[in-house]
Amino acid sequence: MSTRRMFLGAAAAAVLAFASPAMAAQTYELKVSSYLPPKHTINIEIRRWAKELKEKSGGRLILKLFPSGQMGPVNRQFDLARTGVADIAYVLQGATPGRFPMTELAQYPTLIPNGRTGSQALMDVKDLLAKEYKGVKVLYFMSTPPIPLLTSAKEVTTLEQMHGLRIRHPGTVYASLLSALGATPVGVAPSEVADALNKGTIDGTLMSYEGAESFQLGSDLKYATAFNAGVVTFAMVMNPKSYADLPKDLQALIDQTTGNAGAKRVGTDSDLADERGLKYMKAHNVKIVRLSDADAKAYATLTAGLIDKKVAALEAKGLPGKVMLQRLKEAIAARAKEQ
Repeated sequence: MSTRRMFLGAAAAAVLAFASPAMAAQTYELKVSSYLPPKHTINIEIRRWAKELKEKSGGRLILKLFPSGQMGPVNRQFDLARTGVADIAYVLQGATPGRFPMTELAQYPTLIPNGRTGSQALMDVKDLLAKEYKGVKVLYFMSTPPIPLLTSAKEVTTLEQMHGLRIRHPGTVYASLLSALGATPVGVAPSEVADALNKGTIDGTLMSYEGAESFQLGSDLKYATAFNAGVVTFAMVMNPKSYADLPKDLQALIDQTTGNAGAKRVGTDSDLADERGLKYMKAHNVKIVRLSDADAKAYATLTAGLIDKKVAALEAKGLPGKVMLQRLKEAIAARAKEQ
């Protein structure tokens, strides 16, 4: 073998020796879209998750968060992830009415008692929801605790007092509830609720205590009627190609930190955040009230009717509404026992 060939062979071996570590050290940056304000619990969780992934990957996996709708408005989040504009996005299903009809069933009043139970129960019925999330990889579902009615001037302790009120809602499920109660449902983006309250274009909103704190509504509200007006559901979703382009070990990190464990974590965080939000409301002298016993009973009857109507509508579309309701109730009961 010539000296030149020996030299070239040695040089090639040296390149290969250094190629593997260099390739292993390649950094992957994922864009995460959120329509929520920077200090919202979910964005705090995303930043915590980003730190965890960075540490566990040795700095190779980086999440870059774009909060406050920087990449697109609330109703575009799903498509941002589906089309790959964002690698990961936080989706509010209620922002795109009719797109997630099976998921909507979980949002109905009186079904889910808290965020931790609801988030895990949704993961338990993930197979029934799969068709609604074609084009994305669902990392986890999340549920808030039951949302109350927040009003700017009128105290509501009876169902009759709902009549004629203009109430902002977070989706069609809640709009149907408000209509059944004799109120007028109004569509207003979360970031515009404060302005709508100040201008008097709405009399109140269906929103979690934590949401009211995040959007700084304390000075705009006077009363909170603590009844189960349903829950708000979300999904953290990922573009499938963005996931497939990651090395197997980084895919495993994504899987290990999301899924059922992720749902439990964010659901629990949602409950704790709502407790903090309630303290915030009380600190702003918002009076917490409840329905009378008679009205609470009438409310339970009314909401049961709404659920039956929703199940019938799903079945009419060829969707397994009855199976979904049964399995969801079973999952909720099982998860509630774990707490």
